[in-house]
Amino acid sequence: MTSETDQTAFRHALAEVPGFIYHNGLRLALISLAWTLASLPLVTIGPVTLAAYVAIRDLRSDCNRIDWDNVWTVLRQNGVASALFSGIPVAFGAVAVTYGVTALRQGSLAGELVALMAAYVALYVALALIPTYVKLAHGTDPVAAFRYGVSWLAHHPTPALAMGLLTVVVLAVTAVLTIAFVLLFAGIAFSIQVAVVESVDERIGETTVTENSRRKPRASGRG
Repeated sequence: MTSETDQTAFRHALAEVPGFIYHNGLRLALISLAWTLASLPLVTIGPVTLAAYVAIRDLRSDCNRIDWDNVWTVLRQNGVASALFSGIPVAFGAVAVTYGVTALRQGSLAGELVALMAAYVALYVALALIPTYVKLAHGTDPVAAFRYGVSWLAHHPTPALAMGLLTVVVLAVTAVLTIAFVLLFAGIAFSIQVAVVESVDERIGETTVTENSRRKPRASGRG
């Protein structure tokens, strides 16, 4: 049931993203531009990614506008945590590259194993951070948000991997032209990620409500 729900939610999310991008193209382009410029110091990638998630959630809301007060409020609350979280996959990725290069030069099996383990952890955390950042964008406590992200990845590995692959595809396509990357990558990639996470949660919630209603005991009808 969960697998079928995940697939349905994923397809639903992908179906709504093109229309969302079409109706918010200019604002998403500005979000992408701001994200690219603000990410240049590298250490700011976490907070600016969080800000982009909040802005995209605002555009997906009924108001369909960016609430800058909400963006700043979330950044003040979770900006530091987002910066720390973003450093985890980078750190493990650096370990993987360092040990991998050394192992190839020296022919060390132990080094190769460490590199593979570090690369796996980096990939796992990177995927878990997608739902984590969506939750942080809600203003959720950082610890609770990270637990949610890890749990979400464990329960929904298929849409998580699909999101990761789509993000890589969007990166590869937009990176061909520098201007396309600057104006399109963040807006498209983050729109897909937010849509998939929220769509899966909505579908799971609907399924849970339906199952609970079916499990309610029937009245016996006796006086």
